[in-house]
Amino acid sequence: MTGNASQPRSLCIDPLNPCAPIGAMYAAFGVHGGLPLSHGASGCCRFQRMELAKHFQKTVHVPSTLLRDRAAMFGGELEVVEAVENVFRLYDPEVLVISTTCLSETIGDDMGGIADRLEVPKNKSVVWVSTPGYAGSQLAGYGATVAALIRQLGGSASSVAATSSAPAAASARRLCLLPGWLNPCDVDVAVGYAEAFFDEVTVLPDARGVFDCKTPDDPSCYAPGGTPRTEIERVSQCSCGLALGYEATAESACALREVAPAATVAELPLPLGITATDRMIAALVDLSGREAPSWIVRERKQVIDCLMQVADQLYGKRILVCCDADQAAAAASFAVDAGMVPSCIAVGDTTAGFEDRLRSEVALPKDCAVLTGVDRQTVEEHVASNPVALVLGDTRNKRLAAREGVALVRIGFPVVDRPLSYTEPIAGYRGALALLRRIACALVDAGERGMAPEDLSISRYF
Repeated sequence: MTGNASQPRSLCIDPLNPCAPIGAMYAAFGVHGGLPLSHGASGCCRFQRMELAKHFQKTVHVPSTLLRDRAAMFGGELEVVEAVENVFRLYDPEVLVISTTCLSETIGDDMGGIADRLEVPKNKSVVWVSTPGYAGSQLAGYGATVAALIRQLGGSASSVAATSSAPAAASARRLCLLPGWLNPCDVDVAVGYAEAFFDEVTVLPDARGVFDCKTPDDPSCYAPGGTPRTEIERVSQCSCGLALGYEATAESACALREVAPAATVAELPLPLGITATDRMIAALVDLSGREAPSWIVRERKQVIDCLMQVADQLYGKRILVCCDADQAAAAASFAVDAGMVPSCIAVGDTTAGFEDRLRSEVALPKDCAVLTGVDRQTVEEHVASNPVALVLGDTRNKRLAAREGVALVRIGFPVVDRPLSYTEPIAGYRGALALLRRIACALVDAGERGMAPEDLSISRYF
């Protein structure tokens, strides 16, 4: 069983992905002094920022243009102008990212024209992006926003001119890393690998120091992290680019090629698991011309050794992977590395060719179902007739796993029912080791569930 549900319904019961504007918000916060402005009704903005707030367990401030009935009739330009003026006066962001929602897209506001007519304070920037909530997942909104940042800030005439006049040696060791949708701790892992090969690394966007630190009490103060605007303006000077996660970075990788046509840009899946991390390290070796340092080699040896220790517990276990498309593809690769058997890969909205790309890159069994664009009820119906031993996915798989009586190992977005889950990396070799331990422990816990106290083994023979 592949592709969409064989019996489509006239309604969606619990979609598998959040909407695009949430991705726009996350990307905007990854800019230093960056602030998203939601162009739509207040309810949309509240819901979207709460998804981020619950995942990262902290306060998230996002202003809105507060569209009402009048705007639905005559357009929302007046609301945008007023909101932009108020936001710069009250919050003074370095970069204001205006993202659309269902209502403003349905109205048909000309955001490009509106943005051109805005009065922007000196040394400040406004970037706009189209992110209708009814088209694409949070990955699509994230990718569109990063692409807009590159095109509207990094593609300026001044930056292109600087590229053409800069000596070749000045940019020979500069990498632009597009990390895709990852938690800050996982971004840190990817950056650590990149900095082992390149003298300068521009990370866009950079969620480190934004969502993994205390939110400033004053809304006009900003967290210390994020990509500086000057770094975004210099992306055209990068000699290389590395994009992680096809769904979240395909458009931004295209934008990087546009503003830096001489750059070599590699596109890879998220570095989750041994094989995917191997591909990232190999790409960094090729792009930089440098050998992998010894500490990376040691990390790889350690995770392989640990995998052999738990191989008997994991081998042949059938699993369901249900999260966003990039995480799902990477998790499926990880499962195959560990000797588990993906029974079903279920994702929400994806770009065309997701299944073909997945099957070409991951050695999935022929009977593995790849369900795209489906809802959670479809997934539950499939699992009911195709039992699994484990679920890999976000918190919303909790009830499914409970109904089937199997373990749930939480990855992806959102994870909102386990404290500090966003602080534990799963990327890279050390992240693979952490995820390996979580899966092995979850299977042991599931096996002991319901046993009488006197039957519980105190130790396990290795």
